[in-house]
Amino acid sequence: MPNGDLIHFRSENLETIQTQTTGQQERYIGIWDNVRTQLLGLIEAGQVDAQVGGVLEERDQIFRREATGFDDSVIAQNTAVRNVQNIGVEGGAAMVRAARGGA
Repeated sequence: MPNGDLIHFRSENLETIQTQTTGQQERYIGIWDNVRTQLLGLIEAGQVDAQVGGVLEERDQIFRREATGFDDSVIAQNTAVRNVQNIGVEGGAAMVRAARGGA
């Protein structure tokens, strides 16, 4: 590390935030899809009233719409985190250059 480890910018925690939010998206979509599939199977088997299918489709549309909004928020958050990382890396490099007497 330059300058005897005096200047070091760590971005691992920022990367963890991005990974976790993306992982959450995958999990909640997977959970919903699993529940929906199971309910549709019960309807097809005649174990649940067919009218539930109409309600399920309405709920699926609501879920997809709201999930898209959440996904958009996650994308915006990840973009902001990436920008913070870039600023930190650039700022750290500038500090190293300044410490070395450069511009």
